[in-house]
Amino acid sequence: MTRKNIIISAGILLLLAISTGAWYIFNKPHRSLEQAVSITVSADSLLASYLQNEKMANTKYLDKALAVKGEIAELNKNQSGETVIILKTQDPMAGVVCTMQKVPESGLTIGQQVQVKGFCSGYISDVVLRDCQLIKEN
Repeated sequence: MTRKNIIISAGILLLLAISTGAWYIFNKPHRSLEQAVSITVSADSLLASYLQNEKMANTKYLDKALAVKGEIAELNKNQSGETVIILKTQDPMAGVVCTMQKVPESGLTIGQQVQVKGFCSGYISDVVLRDCQLIKEN
């Protein structure tokens, strides 16, 4: 084989490897919130963990499914039109921001006690949860 053929063969193999990896990442199954085992925590405890030690809280909560209990402080819509619930905490300047995946059929009201399950995205002046769903309590 000539040097030119070896370079062309290596290029084709590299291109094949890159395209296979990209295909796998693009078609990777989405994590299901319903099947994810969640950590149950109150809104106050979750925020307190992040305020005390953000690095340790990230180790414990980041990108994990959480079931957070708390009182609705605000109901909003984000720029994408998704419903956002902010759970009240003892800190008047911070809360738990929950971007809802599905809007609950029953009306939500400020002051209502709820439990929301979602994936933790970390702390940015509030604790942020994404892909949230309301947990039906019996």
